[in-house]
Formats: sequence, structure tokens, C-alpha cells
Amino acid sequence: MTSNDRASRGGAGRLPAGEPARLFVCGSARLELLPARPYEARYVAETDGVGFAFDLQRGVHAFGSDRPSAFHTRPNSVAFVPRGCDVYSRSPEGGEYLVVALQSSPETPLANAVRFTDAILPAAVAAAHRLRARLLEEAVEPLLVEEGVHDLLERVALQAFPAPCRRAAERWMTPARLRTVSDMIEARLDGPLAVEDLASALGLSAGFFTRAFRAATARSPHSYVIDRRIARARRLLLTSRQGLAGIALAAGFSSHAHMTATFRERLGISPAEFRRRHAPDGDGRLR
Repeated sequence: MTSNDRASRGGAGRLPAGEPARLFVCGSARLELLPARPYEARYVAETDGVGFAFDLQRGVHAFGSDRPSAFHTRPNSVAFVPRGCDVYSRSPEGGEYLVVALQSSPETPLANAVRFTDAILPAAVAAAHRLRARLLEEAVEPLLVEEGVHDLLERVALQAFPAPCRRAAERWMTPARLRTVSDMIEARLDGPLAVEDLASALGLSAGFFTRAFRAATARSPHSYVIDRRIARARRLLLTSRQGLAGIALAAGFSSHAHMTATFRERLGISPAEFRRRHAPDGDGRLR
């Protein structure tokens, strides 16, 4: 179900059948959102990979030395194919499909997992649909997509393994380590930030880091970064003469429009209105 060179088929919002596949590289993962169309593919998986079927799919497939057999993949089902697995799959109709190929797998939640297909996991369903929506946004937010990938992988890992690492993650993020992470985020706030970069700096896998951070703060790394960017923008709106576009970039937003949309979503007010309401009068600040 997963390969870098497989025939394109399936993907979302809904992605029309005539639209090309969408490709997104996110840290150590390569995502393909594939539109529903007939396909035939034979390959040896170069990476571990997760596949998510948004539609009912029918066809014939084979794994390893198995003989080809008919398959009926249920909507909202998950598959996992480990690297090195010989795969053949053919469908006269295909179906909307998300592929997540893990380019460096030893530290992922699915390292050493055993192949499975057509698993229905409610938490993974929600995570996959959220990830699909993020990939279809006009301006894709890399950090949000990366977080969505880790979220999906952790949910899928529950199918292959129990979750013995949760308590370890909770214990790991001590106040001192949390301060270190917060300082790193603040230092890099005006540039691109990836979960994998933060995790790597602490010698952790991205999945474990995300679990530990959420356990310590009740927020995801992405949500925390957005909070910090809003806080910096608010401070600059009140204490500097910079225009809104400059403040947006200094706070790490991709554009003035991105900052405005985030302010409206989180604070219910635009940056310009925030400045008009809260900047002190008579001090020469830009209003």
C-alpha cells in the first residue's frame, strides 16, 4: 500500500479524481494524498509506511511470497507495510488514499511493527482526516502537518504495540527541560520551527518529544509555538513603531494575513484593532 514509486491514485476534501496527487515532505516523512482512480503497482517498500483508505476499495493484492488474493478495504481503515516488504496491489477503481512513508524509521512509534491491513482505529480515523484537511489548505503550515503526522503515527502504533511509553514521557519533561525547550522556541521564533528540530536538539525522537511536551503543558508543540508568536506580536504591537507586515515576520508568521487570521481565531480581534484598543495614547507609538 505504500511506496515512493507506486502508481498514483487516491485523496481528499474531497480531492477530485482528475486532480494530480499531492506530495508533501515533512521532516523524515513523505506524504502523498492520492485521488481515486484505477491503479496497478508492484514494488518492494523502501521505507516503513502507513496507508489510510478514505473510501471503500476492492481489488487484488499480495505481500511477500503470498499468492494474490482479493481484498475489500473498508473506508477509514489503516494499513502498515514495513520496509523491504514485496507488495503487489491492483484495483479497477482505486479510492481516496493517504500514504505516509517514513524515510528514517528506527525512532518512530512503529519501529519493528508487524505488517497489518484494514484495521479500523477510531483515534487514527480522526487523526487522518485532520491531516488530510491540513494538506488541502491553500497555505500548508509545515509545523501543523508535521504534528499531524506524529499524531497519526502514534494512533496507528496502538494497533501494533501497547503504549508503555506514556508514563516515561510524562516523567521526562521536567521543569528544567521545559525551560530549555521554551528558550529554544523563543530563540527561533522568527524562523521556521519543526518538531523534529526541537526533539533532535534534546536527543529524542519527534514522537516521544511530542508526547512528553503535551504531558507537561496540556498543549501540542504547534499550539505552544502559536501562543508564543501571538505573545511576541502583541508585545511588538504595543511597544514598537513597526508596521503590521514587519511585526508578522518578526513574530514568525508567514505574512500579515497569516497573523491576522491567527489573531482572529485565538483572540477574536485583528492585530490592527488590538493596537488601536490597547496601545497607550500620546506616546508617539504607531497606532
